[in-house]
Amino acid sequence: MPNVKSIAALSIACFVFAAPAPAASLDPYGVWVREESGTEFDFYNCANKLCARIVKVAKDEDKTALNTVILRNAVKTGEEWRGDIFNLDNGKIYKGIVTLPNASDLKLEGCLLRFLCKRETWKRAKDQSAASTPGGQPAKPAPSPKPGPGH
Repeated sequence: MPNVKSIAALSIACFVFAAPAPAASLDPYGVWVREESGTEFDFYNCANKLCARIVKVAKDEDKTALNTVILRNAVKTGEEWRGDIFNLDNGKIYKGIVTLPNASDLKLEGCLLRFLCKRETWKRAKDQSAASTPGGQPAKPAPSPKPGPGH
């Protein structure tokens, strides 16, 4: 018959090994899709802050928006990032908050004043090939210029 000490030790060991690990902070870096428009945004590291730029627009949208930075210098505070959000629709800059409720959703909130806010939830893109490198550089380098005649 096992003694009380061995049962207690076994119970503690089972509890320690079965306890869930602390939740890791979710990673906002990578490509996210605004499903409403199909526009894709690359969230990347900019001097140890969070920034985002447009990397893909729908066929009927203005291609000049590509590479426009829409989130600047967001600083992590707890489980959220706070920075300036540029709204392409009206050209205004809002105070923004980025949160990740789970690995596939990114919530973006932009506020002009505390009570004038707009919130959207974006989805992580299946295709992450447009994501920047960890240092914030575009993953796909710009094409090299072709040499001219005689080179």
